[in-house]
Amino acid sequence: MDTVIDTTTARLNDDAAMAKFLAAIPNGEELGKVLAGTGPVSTRAYDDATQTARFVESDGGTVMCFTVTDITIDQAEMITAEWEGISALNETEFQKAVERALGWSET
Repeated sequence: MDTVIDTTTARLNDDAAMAKFLAAIPNGEELGKVLAGTGPVSTRAYDDATQTARFVESDGGTVMCFTVTDITIDQAEMITAEWEGISALNETEFQKAVERALGWSET
């Protein structure tokens, strides 16, 4: 299994951190516009060419991007379904949601 979960975090009021955060995301400038609002944001995207899903969560002060590589669009949808009820800034909870969605057993 080559699936990897990577998490990046930035404070929305830290311009340097946000520039770095958004630079790593395709169409990051558009995401930046969405995040510029004052409220919570929960969004996702899937890139067919790289088989990468990105799940972005913000509480209006902090933003996290959970990037999951080497998965199919169907697996990304399963993760979305598992994550929808949680949608928190919590790396451990996201990992557990991915494990449940993809049927990984906890050891």
